[in-house]
Amino acid sequence: MTQIKGTDQFPTSVKASRRCAIGLYATSTIWGALQIVFPEDGGLYFVTSILFALFVSGWAMFDARSHGIQILPVLQLLYFVFWLVGAVVYLLYRSGLRGLLTALFHGIGMTLTLAAAFYLTFYGLHFVGLLDPRYYR
Repeated sequence: MTQIKGTDQFPTSVKASRRCAIGLYATSTIWGALQIVFPEDGGLYFVTSILFALFVSGWAMFDARSHGIQILPVLQLLYFVFWLVGAVVYLLYRSGLRGLLTALFHGIGMTLTLAAAFYLTFYGLHFVGLLDPRYYR
């Protein structure tokens, strides 16, 4: 693909959907690390769940726009509320069985990212001696 001088190689909606996907993995990493630092903070779980919903629904809306799919505003709101199921349904609608595999691999990827951040933070704080003493009971 050649780039015409003065134009973007990727449309704005493709860039925005990629940023939302990167935001999902970043939120997963930060959430994994902060579960060790603040294990009983309910506000943390609220904020991260809102961030997950925003990034997933933003990704779906920008991805739909880049593929020429129009999603009604009511469905956008439902997608925000039920984002976990909505992501799989949207990928099935857009790509069929390949979309289901995409959802599965990204789910595994975010779980591994969260677990890696969780355990790296846990063992890092343990070896430095900064871990909260209630973990040792």
